[in-house]
Amino acid sequence: MNTQVQEGPARILLVGTAALHRDPRWVQLARRGFQCIPVNKRQFTLNDNLTAGLQAIIYQVGAGTAETMAFLDEIAGQQSDLCVILIGRNANATSVAQFLRRGAFDYLNWPCSLSRMIDSLASGLTNRKAFLEVQHLSGDLATANQSLARERDTLRQFNRRLAGLNQLTQALARSLDPEAVVHALFAQVPALIDATLIGLVRTNPEQVWTWSKDHDLECEQELRTQLLGRLGKTVQRVTSGATTLRLVGSRSSHLTRHDESFSVQAQNDMPAMHDIPLAIGPHAIGVLHVQRDNSQSFTEDEQQFLSTIGTSLSLTLRNADAHQDLQDMALRDPLTGVLNRRALDEPLTRELKSGLRYSAPACLMILDLDYFKTVNDRLGHMAGDSVLKELATLMSETVRDVDVVGRYGGEEFAIVLPHTSIRQAHTLAERLRSQIENHAFVVEDGIVRLTTSIGIADVCNPAIASVDDWVNAADSALYEAKAQGRNRVVVHTSIPLAPAQAATLCVAA
Repeated sequence: MNTQVQEGPARILLVGTAALHRDPRWVQLARRGFQCIPVNKRQFTLNDNLTAGLQAIIYQVGAGTAETMAFLDEIAGQQSDLCVILIGRNANATSVAQFLRRGAFDYLNWPCSLSRMIDSLASGLTNRKAFLEVQHLSGDLATANQSLARERDTLRQFNRRLAGLNQLTQALARSLDPEAVVHALFAQVPALIDATLIGLVRTNPEQVWTWSKDHDLECEQELRTQLLGRLGKTVQRVTSGATTLRLVGSRSSHLTRHDESFSVQAQNDMPAMHDIPLAIGPHAIGVLHVQRDNSQSFTEDEQQFLSTIGTSLSLTLRNADAHQDLQDMALRDPLTGVLNRRALDEPLTRELKSGLRYSAPACLMILDLDYFKTVNDRLGHMAGDSVLKELATLMSETVRDVDVVGRYGGEEFAIVLPHTSIRQAHTLAERLRSQIENHAFVVEDGIVRLTTSIGIADVCNPAIASVDDWVNAADSALYEAKAQGRNRVVVHTSIPLAPAQAATLCVAA
């Protein structure tokens, strides 16, 4: 289809018989600036090679109308912009009307005057030029509309992501628990960025979480390994889902604040990946990894969007850590670092409920240093504080990970032993008593040696119905250990024992 507005002489295809081509009017038209190209009607075939650069076709109508109608339909089918003028002898008004409705610009009764021919051509070419200009404007308008539609879609997507970012930021800000923060992150980011795999690794504490759209545990495992490689660590234990990891391999972390975001563009069946370093000021605290399996790479806008999420996530994790530090300060003894008396209420209550409801074994051990006041009186309170801190470390290293050590006041400590029978508790207490007796506590003025008295109470004792009962029972056993001469372990019993029986009990292994 010819869609250009032509400059210079108008090129006209003259389709007709040889007799028509010999008419002198065409020579006169050429003198008036028209270039006529004769084509034999019997050999005429409408094609791009023939119509290239043409502005008009003068077509000779035969005796019947069918042939002309087919020609006009072919012109219309090719969406040609050529000006078509028909010439013929005495066509009736009905046929002429049909020709004009099918796309012909004019019908001239042949022979016609030269002036009539020129007027028809001039008018037709003027109309064609106007049509082409409108067509061009329509094309420009369609292109502009397409561009506006794309911009509208982009704006709609931007607004959706902006609203999603606002919701995500609020969700992150509402939580001061790292697990809840990561849950909110994994719940909202996939829909905003079309992600199929997400990973988050942080340095302090060393933790890693992963999420996959199809719960692909193998992909998550591989991602964990890659993320831990950023920390210079190896995995000791991994489970699926959002997971806190214990890490081994004592190489220092090589994450730095200067790590920049980087993307791996999708190629063939390879996924597109983008990593966002997490940092607070100059300090790197982790990496957020986002991946998708389709062939669409992350755009600059998407990378900026993820960078904003990374900034918000970094601040949220920092706030969660600060909140956790404050909670730890409120629950821990400032001198020894073990739990304080108030913090012990939670594990005591938990184990008491398990014991009362399910008869789950648990023991409470209360320990008191013998003659500790002498250390403070002779060596000073700084030496006494040093002994207490060292004692807390020794106890924490001796008991199991599930056991809870706390300072009950002064030189008195309590240890909650979940899932522990009285026999097991007694064995542990004796080992701890022996370690303390043989331990050299180093203070500024020398070495201090001390002994300890320990009382134990079993939560499954019928006489224990509350935390206070349990504590009083262990405290009563401790008092009995002191009464029997100190440096010993006594197990609480609801039936008072004779002195000889008590002495036998406290030395039994």
